Amino acid sequence: MKKLTLKSSLLATAMISLMAVPAVAADLVLKIGTVVSGDHPENVGAREIERLVEERSGGAIDVRVFTDSQLGNQREMVEQLRGGTLEMTWVTTGFFGSWVPVMGALEIGYLFDDREHSFRAFDGPLGDEVADKVNEHGVELLGFFEAGMRHLTNSARPVNGPDDMKGLKIRTPRSNYHLKSVELMGANATPMAFSELYTAMEQHVVDGQENPLSNIYNAKFSEVNDHLAMTGHLHLTHMVMYSGDLWDDLSEEHQEIIRGAVADAAVVQRAKVAADDAGLLAELEAQGMQVTYPDRAAFQALTAPLRDEAISEFGEDAQRWLDMIDSVR
Repeated sequence: MKKLTLKSSLLATAMISLMAVPAVAADLVLKIGTVVSGDHPENVGAREIERLVEERSGGAIDVRVFTDSQLGNQREMVEQLRGGTLEMTWVTTGFFGSWVPVMGALEIGYLFDDREHSFRAFDGPLGDEVADKVNEHGVELLGFFEAGMRHLTNSARPVNGPDDMKGLKIRTPRSNYHLKSVELMGANATPMAFSELYTAMEQHVVDGQENPLSNIYNAKFSEVNDHLAMTGHLHLTHMVMYSGDLWDDLSEEHQEIIRGAVADAAVVQRAKVAADDAGLLAELEAQGMQVTYPDRAAFQALTAPLRDEAISEFGEDAQRWLDMIDSVR
């Protein structure tokens, strides 16, 4: 008999959960799929959606959260949304650039000064325009979770500036301007699914990666990377999305409950990210990671040309969105 891998075991668990219908079935089963571990801030948000929706619907909606890529990687789950086989997931704005290319411009390096700057942008007119674009592609955008400020780790050497990035093979998500930002910072960017990353670093397929502290900690990257550089090069935003076809099938009452729960869960989820950022750096140092604090301005100067590149590629949309971001600094 073949030995079950962790992924196959998780998939089996997910399928059993999907088939386990309660004796008194709810009016609706709402599945939420994520790619990160159960205690990650994303899943704190997912559990809050679960709690609020079930409470406010009086149990008429049964919410089930599937973590750790149990339902597939991010791309697979977006396609499940678009195909009407999964109710809810989230990906970063730039990741959705595969379907709406201009979205990649929102992941230009050093575009946002800090997390509050990003919130002001996405909680305003920019968020409304993003929703208009995204909703043309088989999904319904319900709100925004914080993906967090990204920093760089690697197994080769400390990073104090651009020169130290040269030759490092760094994993990035499959987002064009995200990838270009890391390349302009000096590294060799390698797109790869998050679920494959730990093994790729363990086997030295890549030297390192860049992610928020919560991802670095919860995915145990300190076991395979010794060096953490607090580059703060990207602050990313997750778009919480529902299947467009399945959304249209909901009653107005259920739509209102779910949309409201996402908005309220976003407050809890963002607070969890902030709390993690305040404490996880010390935890990672205690685990043996050597922390450096590179000069932000040096990297920012290298990525600045991407603004003009995005405007040249996408025209008025990119110009307007960049102006909106600059207007709320």
